[in-house]
Amino acid sequence: MSGSTPVGQAPAFHGDPAQALSVAQQLRQQGRLEAAAAVMHAAGIASLGQPDRVFDCAMFIKESGRHALAAELCDRQLALSPGHLRLLALAGSVDHELGRFDSARERYLAAIHGGIDLNQWFLLHALSTTQRYTDPNHPDFALFEAHARDSRLSPRARAAVCFALGKACDDIGDTQRAAGMFREANGLVKSGISWSRDVWERFVTSQMQEPHGGALTEPSGCIPVFVVGMVRSGTTLLADRLGRHADVRNRGEMPFMAYLAGQLKAQGLLNDPRACMQARQIYLTHLRQDDTPARWYIDKHPLNFRYVGLIQRLFPEARVIYCRRDPRDNALSIYSQYFGHADNDYAYDFADIASYADGCDRLMKHWMEARGLPVHVVAYERMVGDSEGTLADAGAFLGLAGEASATHAHTGGAIATASMWQARQPIYHRSVGRWRSYGEWLPELTELFGAGGDA
Repeated sequence: MSGSTPVGQAPAFHGDPAQALSVAQQLRQQGRLEAAAAVMHAAGIASLGQPDRVFDCAMFIKESGRHALAAELCDRQLALSPGHLRLLALAGSVDHELGRFDSARERYLAAIHGGIDLNQWFLLHALSTTQRYTDPNHPDFALFEAHARDSRLSPRARAAVCFALGKACDDIGDTQRAAGMFREANGLVKSGISWSRDVWERFVTSQMQEPHGGALTEPSGCIPVFVVGMVRSGTTLLADRLGRHADVRNRGEMPFMAYLAGQLKAQGLLNDPRACMQARQIYLTHLRQDDTPARWYIDKHPLNFRYVGLIQRLFPEARVIYCRRDPRDNALSIYSQYFGHADNDYAYDFADIASYADGCDRLMKHWMEARGLPVHVVAYERMVGDSEGTLADAGAFLGLAGEASATHAHTGGAIATASMWQARQPIYHRSVGRWRSYGEWLPELTELFGAGGDA
């Protein structure tokens, strides 16, 4: 682009925050997230002493995936205004995603006790995911219980608190009460949404009937890796472990494939080579970004299973890894989790979860059998039972050399998914067969998902 700053280098900037935001947004649209974050960091430093402006800068940096830079900016402003509630909440979220759980708890609690609007910030739910509870007398229980019946909270906000209390009860083994809280939480969310099994079925059918267009042939210079499957099936854990390899960049859950698929479909351009090439370049720009280049780039948005046919067309060099889990454990894990994005509106009703899971299975079978697409399947149960073997096999499928087992130290990158706590813990087995503890209280697990084997 004529007159643009070299990739990886942030332009010198001395304007006001609004100008900085305009420049940073343009850089981010070009996939230059390092440069965009640097611009907003400079603007934030210039705004120290004005906490609302610093908040906006730090939020932009966090959304650009540069959490360490956002944390540093938050720390500097909080040293000047330690009681700024929104900044405390944001700093807690940044620390949380960086795995700094103690600091996140401290900041969440300061914001909660300071009177932050819990209808805007679901911090009680976030607080519950910063640790595993072992003591039923932990003060968080009383905090959750008080707010679970707070009539000032919206149904969504109350649901988030009920999920938090359910999670805490699950941690201490009180599955009867946990099941009751999960059922209440899901009911509160379900009452405000209108996810349709019929609409989902039509989508699945349309994807399976889509004609197989010719694949693009221009090399991309890298290998996109799509880790897909149902949410809570181990995608975060696998991507995090693979991302520790020196030649791999884990980009987390990228939103672009769903957006590009929607745009191409709406304009009738799914089989238009020129439009597909443009979509490919847009995706690659945001995949590569402007940090140190790599050979393999992971996009671990699990719901990309919906678009594997388009992935095959745009990126014939791509690799697809399909994570699977016992459907009873998977359904329970979904049902016990609060999701903020409408893509997961199926998650609050067991029958909806079953419908969605069936669609996932059928689509992946279609991509593999009808399209002949090579897909590496990873079983969650094997991943937690034989992590080294699972990683070695996945690495071999990808073509990773040498360090395929990905055993070297974690780089400290952020994890911004519901699995941020679990992915940072030593791999454990307690989640395998967890559904058994809930069979009496949540009978839908066996009634709707009973064909999942005897894991």
